[in-house]
Amino acid sequence: MSRILAGNWKMNLGVAEGTALLRAIGDHAVPAGSLTTVVFPPLTILAALARERRIQDPKLGVQNCHAEPKGPFTGEVSPEMAREAGAELALVGHSERRRLFCENDASVQAKMKGVLRAGLKPVLCIGETLAERERRETRDVLSRQLGRALEGIPARAPLWVAYEPVWAIGTGVVATVDEVAEAHGWVLEELGRMGRGSAAGHPPVLYGGSVDPKNASGLAALPEVDGFLVGGASLAAETFLAIGDALVKAEHAI
Repeated sequence: MSRILAGNWKMNLGVAEGTALLRAIGDHAVPAGSLTTVVFPPLTILAALARERRIQDPKLGVQNCHAEPKGPFTGEVSPEMAREAGAELALVGHSERRRLFCENDASVQAKMKGVLRAGLKPVLCIGETLAERERRETRDVLSRQLGRALEGIPARAPLWVAYEPVWAIGTGVVATVDEVAEAHGWVLEELGRMGRGSAAGHPPVLYGGSVDPKNASGLAALPEVDGFLVGGASLAAETFLAIGDALVKAEHAI
Protein backbone atom coordinates (compact mmCIF):
# COMPACT_ATOMS: atom_id res chain seq x y z
CA MET A 1 0.00 0.00 0.00
CA SER A 2 1.11 3.59 -0.48
CA ARG A 3 2.07 5.59 2.60
CA ILE A 4 -0.50 8.05 3.95
CA LEU A 5 -0.01 11.70 4.84
CA ALA A 6 -3.02 13.19 6.61
CA GLY A 7 -3.33 16.72 7.93
CA ASN A 8 -5.79 17.78 10.63
CA TRP A 9 -6.20 21.54 10.30
CA LYS A 10 -8.39 21.70 13.42
CA MET A 11 -9.98 25.15 14.02
CA ASN A 12 -7.66 27.03 11.67
CA LEU A 13 -7.71 28.66 8.20
CA GLY A 14 -10.39 30.41 6.18
CA VAL A 15 -11.36 29.82 2.55
CA ALA A 16 -8.53 31.81 0.96
CA GLU A 17 -5.81 30.35 3.21
CA GLY A 18 -7.19 26.84 2.93
CA THR A 19 -7.44 26.99 -0.86
CA ALA A 20 -3.88 28.26 -1.15
CA LEU A 21 -2.59 25.50 1.12
CA LEU A 22 -4.55 22.81 -0.73
CA ARG A 23 -3.08 23.96 -4.05
CA ALA A 24 0.46 24.18 -2.67
CA ILE A 25 0.23 20.60 -1.48
CA GLY A 26 -1.25 19.46 -4.78
CA ASP A 27 1.49 21.19 -6.77
CA HIS A 28 4.19 19.15 -5.01
CA ALA A 29 5.10 16.21 -7.20
CA VAL A 30 5.61 12.76 -5.63
CA PRO A 31 6.27 9.40 -7.32
CA ALA A 32 3.02 7.89 -8.58
CA GLY A 33 1.39 5.54 -6.11
CA SER A 34 3.86 6.28 -3.31
CA LEU A 35 1.78 8.65 -1.17
CA THR A 36 -1.90 9.20 -0.46
CA THR A 37 -2.59 12.67 0.91
CA VAL A 38 -5.69 13.89 2.73
CA VAL A 39 -6.53 16.97 4.75
CA PHE A 40 -9.28 17.59 7.27
CA PRO A 41 -10.24 21.30 7.03
CA PRO A 42 -12.76 23.13 9.22
CA LEU A 43 -16.29 22.30 8.19
CA THR A 44 -16.96 25.92 7.19
CA ILE A 45 -14.55 25.70 4.26
CA LEU A 46 -15.01 22.04 3.28
CA ALA A 47 -17.53 22.66 0.50
CA ALA A 48 -15.53 25.58 -0.91
CA LEU A 49 -12.37 23.46 -1.06
CA ALA A 50 -14.28 20.60 -2.66
CA ARG A 51 -15.42 22.94 -5.45
CA GLU A 52 -11.84 24.13 -6.08
CA ARG A 53 -10.13 20.77 -5.62
CA ARG A 54 -8.08 19.48 -8.57
CA ILE A 55 -7.39 15.80 -9.19
CA GLN A 56 -3.81 16.14 -7.88
CA ASP A 57 -4.90 17.91 -4.69
CA PRO A 58 -5.34 16.04 -1.40
CA LYS A 59 -8.52 14.18 -0.64
CA LEU A 60 -10.82 15.91 1.83
CA GLY A 61 -12.18 14.72 5.14
CA VAL A 62 -14.36 16.02 7.94
CA GLN A 63 -13.00 16.46 11.47
CA ASN A 64 -16.19 15.43 13.23
CA CYS A 65 -19.81 14.53 12.58
CA HIS A 66 -22.88 13.29 14.42
CA ALA A 67 -23.88 9.63 14.34
CA GLU A 68 -27.43 10.24 13.11
CA PRO A 69 -28.40 11.10 9.51
CA LYS A 70 -30.69 13.96 10.61
CA GLY A 71 -32.63 15.22 13.60
CA PRO A 72 -32.91 17.84 16.35
CA PHE A 73 -29.21 18.16 17.06
CA THR A 74 -28.49 21.89 17.04
CA GLY A 75 -24.99 22.72 15.82
CA GLU A 76 -24.25 19.22 14.57
CA VAL A 77 -23.63 17.88 11.07
CA SER A 78 -24.50 14.39 9.86
CA PRO A 79 -22.08 12.16 7.96
CA GLU A 80 -24.38 12.43 4.95
CA MET A 81 -24.13 16.23 5.06
CA ALA A 82 -20.35 16.02 5.31
CA ARG A 83 -20.23 13.73 2.30
CA GLU A 84 -22.47 16.08 0.31
CA ALA A 85 -20.09 18.93 1.22
CA GLY A 86 -17.19 17.00 -0.32
CA ALA A 87 -15.75 14.79 2.42
CA GLU A 88 -14.45 11.34 1.56
CA LEU A 89 -13.13 10.50 5.04
CA ALA A 90 -14.00 11.32 8.63
CA LEU A 91 -11.98 11.49 11.82
CA VAL A 92 -13.66 9.50 14.59
CA GLY A 93 -12.70 9.49 18.26
CA HIS A 94 -9.94 12.10 18.19
CA SER A 95 -8.56 12.63 21.69
CA GLU A 96 -9.58 16.29 21.65
CA ARG A 97 -13.16 15.21 21.01
CA ARG A 98 -12.95 12.73 23.87
CA ARG A 99 -11.24 15.13 26.27
CA LEU A 100 -12.92 18.45 25.47
CA PHE A 101 -16.35 17.32 24.29
CA CYS A 102 -16.95 14.30 26.50
CA GLU A 103 -17.02 11.68 23.75
CA ASN A 104 -16.65 8.11 24.97
CA ASP A 105 -16.34 4.61 23.58
CA ALA A 106 -20.12 4.34 23.04
CA SER A 107 -20.40 7.58 21.08
CA VAL A 108 -17.32 6.68 19.05
CA GLN A 109 -18.89 3.35 18.11
CA ALA A 110 -22.11 5.11 17.06
CA LYS A 111 -20.16 7.58 14.94
CA MET A 112 -18.24 4.75 13.28
CA LYS A 113 -21.51 3.21 12.17
CA GLY A 114 -22.85 6.55 10.97
CA VAL A 115 -19.71 7.34 8.98
CA LEU A 116 -19.79 3.96 7.25
CA ARG A 117 -23.53 4.28 6.61
CA ALA A 118 -22.87 7.51 4.71
CA GLY A 119 -20.12 5.96 2.60
CA LEU A 120 -17.25 7.78 4.25
CA LYS A 121 -13.97 6.10 5.24
CA PRO A 122 -13.42 6.36 9.02
CA VAL A 123 -10.07 7.27 10.51
CA LEU A 124 -10.40 5.82 14.00
CA CYS A 125 -8.20 7.64 16.52
CA ILE A 126 -7.00 5.75 19.58
CA GLY A 127 -4.42 6.47 22.26
CA GLU A 128 -3.61 6.48 25.94
CA THR A 129 -3.19 9.32 28.40
CA LEU A 130 0.05 9.94 30.26
CA ALA A 131 -1.43 8.51 33.44
CA GLU A 132 -2.49 5.35 31.62
CA ARG A 133 0.97 4.95 30.12
CA GLU A 134 2.63 5.45 33.50
CA ARG A 135 0.36 2.71 34.90
CA ARG A 136 1.46 0.50 31.98
CA GLU A 137 -2.09 0.28 30.67
CA THR A 138 -1.34 1.32 27.08
CA ARG A 139 -2.01 -2.07 25.51
CA ASP A 140 -5.24 -2.55 27.48
CA VAL A 141 -6.46 0.93 26.52
CA LEU A 142 -5.74 0.40 22.82
CA SER A 143 -7.42 -3.00 22.88
CA ARG A 144 -10.51 -1.60 24.61
CA GLN A 145 -10.82 1.40 22.29
CA LEU A 146 -10.44 -0.74 19.17
CA GLY A 147 -12.80 -3.44 20.38
CA ARG A 148 -15.60 -1.11 21.42
CA ALA A 149 -15.32 1.18 18.39
CA LEU A 150 -15.39 -1.74 15.94
CA GLU A 151 -18.06 -3.80 17.68
CA GLY A 152 -20.74 -4.61 15.13
CA ILE A 153 -18.65 -3.24 12.24
CA PRO A 154 -18.12 -5.72 9.37
CA ALA A 155 -14.54 -6.94 9.14
CA ARG A 156 -14.35 -5.87 5.49
CA ALA A 157 -15.53 -2.32 6.17
CA PRO A 158 -13.07 0.39 5.10
CA LEU A 159 -10.89 1.59 7.97
CA TRP A 160 -7.80 3.59 8.82
CA VAL A 161 -6.50 3.66 12.39
CA ALA A 162 -4.50 6.51 13.88
CA TYR A 163 -2.50 5.87 17.05
CA GLU A 164 -2.17 9.17 18.91
CA PRO A 165 -0.72 9.04 22.41
CA VAL A 166 -2.71 11.79 24.13
CA TRP A 167 0.35 13.03 26.00
CA ALA A 168 2.12 13.77 22.68
CA ILE A 169 -0.63 15.70 20.88
CA GLY A 170 0.19 19.38 20.52
CA THR A 171 2.70 19.22 23.37
CA GLY A 172 5.91 19.11 21.36
CA VAL A 173 6.65 15.78 23.04
CA VAL A 174 6.90 12.88 20.62
CA ALA A 175 6.91 9.21 21.49
CA THR A 176 10.24 7.49 20.92
CA VAL A 177 10.75 5.27 17.92
CA ASP A 178 10.66 2.21 20.19
CA GLU A 179 7.44 3.36 21.88
CA VAL A 180 5.73 3.93 18.53
CA ALA A 181 6.92 0.59 17.12
CA GLU A 182 5.66 -1.21 20.22
CA ALA A 183 2.25 0.49 20.23
CA HIS A 184 1.73 0.00 16.49
CA GLY A 185 2.72 -3.64 16.88
CA TRP A 186 0.03 -4.06 19.53
CA VAL A 187 -2.55 -2.36 17.29
CA LEU A 188 -1.68 -4.66 14.38
CA GLU A 189 -1.88 -7.71 16.63
CA GLU A 190 -5.28 -6.64 17.91
CA LEU A 191 -6.59 -5.97 14.40
CA GLY A 192 -5.41 -9.43 13.37
CA ARG A 193 -7.10 -11.00 16.38
CA MET A 194 -10.32 -9.25 15.36
CA GLY A 195 -10.05 -10.63 11.83
CA ARG A 196 -9.11 -7.25 10.36
CA GLY A 197 -5.54 -7.99 9.39
CA SER A 198 -3.50 -10.75 7.84
CA ALA A 199 -0.29 -11.40 5.95
CA ALA A 200 -2.14 -10.22 2.85
CA GLY A 201 -2.79 -6.79 4.32
CA HIS A 202 -4.24 -4.80 7.18
CA PRO A 203 -5.95 -1.44 7.70
CA PRO A 204 -3.36 1.34 7.54
CA VAL A 205 -2.13 2.38 10.98
CA LEU A 206 -0.97 6.00 11.17
CA TYR A 207 1.01 7.72 13.89
CA GLY A 208 -0.01 11.12 15.21
CA GLY A 209 1.53 13.17 17.98
CA SER A 210 3.76 16.22 17.39
CA VAL A 211 5.13 14.86 14.11
CA ASP A 212 7.38 17.38 12.35
CA PRO A 213 10.14 17.35 9.72
CA LYS A 214 12.78 16.72 12.40
CA ASN A 215 11.36 13.46 13.72
CA ALA A 216 9.47 12.25 10.63
CA SER A 217 12.33 10.30 9.05
CA GLY A 218 12.99 8.11 12.07
CA LEU A 219 9.30 7.34 12.55
CA ALA A 220 8.69 6.81 8.82
CA ALA A 221 11.41 4.14 8.75
CA LEU A 222 9.34 1.90 11.05
CA PRO A 223 7.62 -0.86 9.04
CA GLU A 224 4.73 -0.73 11.53
CA VAL A 225 3.97 2.90 10.58
CA ASP A 226 1.86 3.29 7.44
CA GLY A 227 1.76 7.07 7.57
CA PHE A 228 1.12 10.11 9.74
CA LEU A 229 -1.81 12.12 11.03
CA VAL A 230 -0.25 15.57 11.39
CA GLY A 231 -1.63 18.47 13.42
CA GLY A 232 0.14 21.82 13.66
CA ALA A 233 2.79 20.98 11.07
CA SER A 234 0.05 20.46 8.46
CA LEU A 235 -0.85 24.18 8.48
CA ALA A 236 2.18 25.16 6.39
CA ALA A 237 2.94 23.56 3.04
CA GLU A 238 6.69 23.49 3.64
CA THR A 239 6.56 21.46 6.85
CA PHE A 240 3.69 19.22 5.74
CA LEU A 241 5.39 18.37 2.45
CA ALA A 242 8.71 17.71 4.19
CA ILE A 243 6.96 15.11 6.32
CA GLY A 244 5.47 13.60 3.18
CA ASP A 245 8.90 13.45 1.55
CA ALA A 246 10.19 11.53 4.60
CA LEU A 247 7.44 8.96 4.10
CA VAL A 248 8.26 8.57 0.40
CA LYS A 249 11.99 8.19 1.03
CA ALA A 250 11.36 5.61 3.74
CA GLU A 251 9.02 3.65 1.48
CA HIS A 252 11.66 3.46 -1.26
CA ALA A 253 14.31 2.43 1.27
CA ILE A 254 12.33 -0.55 2.55
